[in-house]
Amino acid sequence: MQATTVAAQGTAETKFNQVTFSVHLAEEAQTVPNAKNKLGFAINGLNEALEEVKKELDLEFVKNSVRTSSNTQENWEYVGKNNTRELKGYTMNYSLAFSIDDLDKVSKVYDALTSIPKVRVLPPAFSLKNHDRLNKRALKAAQKKVEERFAMECEILSLTPAEFEIASWETSYSDSQRSDRVAKGTRLAAMSASSSRNGGASNYSSTDINVIESAVSPEEPAIGFTVGLASVTVNLEVGYIRKAR
Repeated sequence: MQATTVAAQGTAETKFNQVTFSVHLAEEAQTVPNAKNKLGFAINGLNEALEEVKKELDLEFVKNSVRTSSNTQENWEYVGKNNTRELKGYTMNYSLAFSIDDLDKVSKVYDALTSIPKVRVLPPAFSLKNHDRLNKRALKAAQKKVEERFAMECEILSLTPAEFEIASWETSYSDSQRSDRVAKGTRLAAMSASSSRNGGASNYSSTDINVIESAVSPEEPAIGFTVGLASVTVNLEVGYIRKAR
């Protein structure tokens, strides 16, 4: 028979050590082949620009992090008095994502990507290469609190902790990721508009973005990214029973 249950929380934080960039292209035409050809030229231009960025910034992508995808959508419009639905053409979309682990270059990479013609760029998505380590640290912190709380209760009730053993436990993990973006300079309005078109936060992580205006010289970077922290909170509930004699 279970004697008691003790619950506690443990939290661990660490700096992000990886960031993912995602860029998108779209081309329209009246036929799929024409849209495909236009997109092909745009992709070639994007690839050439990325190679220049890698060379200029001495940049390396994280191994096996490059991912691409594409899709085709029909463009329909309602025309005439009867609102007849007519097919007006096709849009072909292309997305490319890659990750880097040199976080000192985040701002420069973002500025370089947003300078490539026809490319739509999402805000960087910060992450961890190994999230399990953070989970373990949070769990150990919760375990320590449980043991301390159980020992305190035993002391008050004149019991001996060594006479009990764990019968059951239950855990839940609550992950959160935080990062701040600081925008400054004469290109602020354009960059903010770009962020709005991109849909705000990235799909890869939950990012809290703060935009701060200030007057700086044109030579300074338009966008500066401050690497935030990833945090995990573990809720641990442990059930104790008396040891069999």
